[in-house]
Amino acid sequence: MPFGSIKGHAQQINALRSALKRETVAHAYLFTGIPGIGKMTVARALAKALNCSSGGLEADFCDDCASCVMISGGTHPDVQVIQPDGDFIKITQIRAMQERLLFTRFYERYRVVLIDRAETMNLQSANCLLKTIEEPPGNTVIIVMTPLPYQIPATIRSRCQRVSFQPLSSGQIEESLRELLGPDSSGAYRLAAGMAGGSLGRALRWQETGMLARRQQLLALLSGPNPPRLNALLDCADELGDDRGELLELLDLLRMWIRDVIIAGETGAEADLLNIDLAGEVMAAARRLSLPHLFRQEMLVAETQAALKGPVNPRLAMERLMLALAPAPGGSAVATPVNNMTMSAN
Repeated sequence: MPFGSIKGHAQQINALRSALKRETVAHAYLFTGIPGIGKMTVARALAKALNCSSGGLEADFCDDCASCVMISGGTHPDVQVIQPDGDFIKITQIRAMQERLLFTRFYERYRVVLIDRAETMNLQSANCLLKTIEEPPGNTVIIVMTPLPYQIPATIRSRCQRVSFQPLSSGQIEESLRELLGPDSSGAYRLAAGMAGGSLGRALRWQETGMLARRQQLLALLSGPNPPRLNALLDCADELGDDRGELLELLDLLRMWIRDVIIAGETGAEADLLNIDLAGEVMAAARRLSLPHLFRQEMLVAETQAALKGPVNPRLAMERLMLALAPAPGGSAVATPVNNMTMSAN
C-alpha cells in the first residue's frame, strides 16, 4: 500500500513525504486523532518508506520487497510495535524496547518504534520513554500514537513533532469497505460509513462483528410502542454477551438512535438522520416520545457506559438498562437511575 493508496490524510502524508525527500525526518512524532482513523496505517507506511529496499522510489515504498513485507507482517527486526499489555503499556515493555535499540541495526537503514494507544502508559512508563526520546540512538524514529494527546505527559508532547489526523469522509470509508471486503448491494457499507464518525476501523469492526444487526435486535425491543415480554428483554441481554468493548460500542449506537429521534422530533426532517435504514421507525418514535423522556433515556445510557468502565457485571448492567428503557404499559419507560444500582462484578 504505497502512500498514494492510503485513503484521506493527504496533507499529513505530503508533509511526511516532504521530510523524507529533504532527509529531515524527525526523531519523534506524535500522531493524534480518533481511534480507527488510520494513524497506525500511516505510521507503518512511514516505517516502510524509511526501510524500503527497492530502488528508484522517491519518498515512497514498494510494499513488495522483503523489508516492506516484514513490516506488514510484524517481523522486521528493526521495527518494533508496542501496544497495551492488558489495560496498560508497562515499563517492562518500554525497557525491552530500549534494550533492542542498543543492538546494531540488522539492515543498516532505520529503526522505527510504533507506540499505539500511548495514553495507556503510566507515569513510570512515560518517564522511561522520555529518556529515549531525549537521546535517541542514531537513525531511530519513534512514533507515538494516541486519540487523547493531553493524557500524554507534556514533557513527551513537547519533544515530538505533532501530526493531527482528521476524520475520514463517509465516502472514503464506504470506498475503503468495498476495497477491503468486496462489493455490497445491501446498503450496509453506506450505513456503517455514515454512522462511524469518520473512523474506518470502527466501520470495519462493525462489519466483522455484526454490530449493526445487533443494534436492530436491541432497538426492536426498546423502540416500539408496546412493552416487550420480560423474558425477551432478559434473553436479549444474555445474547449481547459480556464483552465490555462491544457493549460500549452498542450503547454508542443506541445513543445515536436517541439523537436521531430528538432531531426528528425537533425538525421533522430525515436528512440529518444517521439511522437511515430505520428512518420510518425514528419518525414514529419522535411522534410518540417527549423531549424530556428522550433526555432521560440518554442519561441512562450514558450512566451505563460509565458503569461498564468500572467493576460491574456487564450482563446485569445491560439487563437493568433494558428494563429501564423498555416501554412500560402506557407507553413510557421505567427510568431507574443506573448509577444508583448495585452491579457488582462476578
